Amino acid sequence: MKNIYKIFIAIAVLAGLWSCENEENLMILKPQEAAFSIITPENGSSVILNEATPANTALTLSWEKVSYGTPTVVTYTVQIAESDTEFAAPVDVTSSTSTYSIIDVAELNTRALELGLTPNAENSIDVRIKATAGTANAEPKFSDIITILVTPYGSLEKPVLTLYLVGPATSAATPANSWNNSDNMPIFADPNDNTKHYYTGYFNVGQFKLIEKPGQWFPAYYPTYEGDKIFINTSDAQDGNFYIATAGYYTLEINIKDLTYKLPEYTGSTTTTYNKIAYKGSVITGDDSGWNTEVALTKSTFNPHIWKASAQTLKAGKMLFYADNQWMAEWGPDIIVEKEGKYDIWFNDLDGRYTFIKVQ
Repeated sequence: MKNIYKIFIAIAVLAGLWSCENEENLMILKPQEAAFSIITPENGSSVILNEATPANTALTLSWEKVSYGTPTVVTYTVQIAESDTEFAAPVDVTSSTSTYSIIDVAELNTRALELGLTPNAENSIDVRIKATAGTANAEPKFSDIITILVTPYGSLEKPVLTLYLVGPATSAATPANSWNNSDNMPIFADPNDNTKHYYTGYFNVGQFKLIEKPGQWFPAYYPTYEGDKIFINTSDAQDGNFYIATAGYYTLEINIKDLTYKLPEYTGSTTTTYNKIAYKGSVITGDDSGWNTEVALTKSTFNPHIWKASAQTLKAGKMLFYADNQWMAEWGPDIIVEKEGKYDIWFNDLDGRYTFIKVQ
């Protein structure tokens, strides 16, 4: 019996030692985060961007797939930064759920200028991939960093980004035709900060989203449904929309840098409507005689507070908008057009916001 007891004790001790050793092994063998590397292009690659071929492919990136240990949607964002800045101020280029990204010349050039690179000169930039989990874009992980040389074109002027409304909530068309993405109303960028965009106006019950380029579905902007966050979709990997439950006037605010939005009801008065909105100023003639000439805008059939004048040839100079008779309502006269050209002019008489969209 004593021998049996001793054997039992020995087995227990050995089991305990094995358990401790196994526990240590489990700790040592705890899965580590998998290496997350950019596969293509090679470090040190170079690209010269050609203004004559904006739709051509400028850069094709591919990278390793990231696992978060549980089934979840992983979003990958291509980020660029000036070399040797440790991504202190990164610029997002594209986002998708794919493990590759094809970036055209126009897109890379826009983001390069946004980054502050010198046009028509070779610049060194760092590239990395940011991975996030789920619709909340949580638990960011970053790839290794490669350095490439980029020669952008254009000027040091800040790139102009316009966002357009599309969807039945923002259209007078029938539901079947309201998703036409080729003829859309823009929202208004902050003239001092092109990352902030605003629209105060009437919304139907229904859905809508924002696009950058009429006739193209991507990039598209819509909520993540996680608080006040928005998602920038650059592929058809996933889709979503804003939703208006009650028709009425709202103020949409979008910040494409912070990826946030607000959509409260508009509390101002909407009862005052005008029969005519016109503009005048030196932009019409290039001199002071333009203040004696007016050009009328056309009222929107969907929103009586939105006005448009199409393909206006403007000189560099100043202008103002006014309603019906000039004494009734006036906005200006210090609205400035910096560069001569042909523009579509949009004006909102609820908040006085305006935008000039260059006509190619």
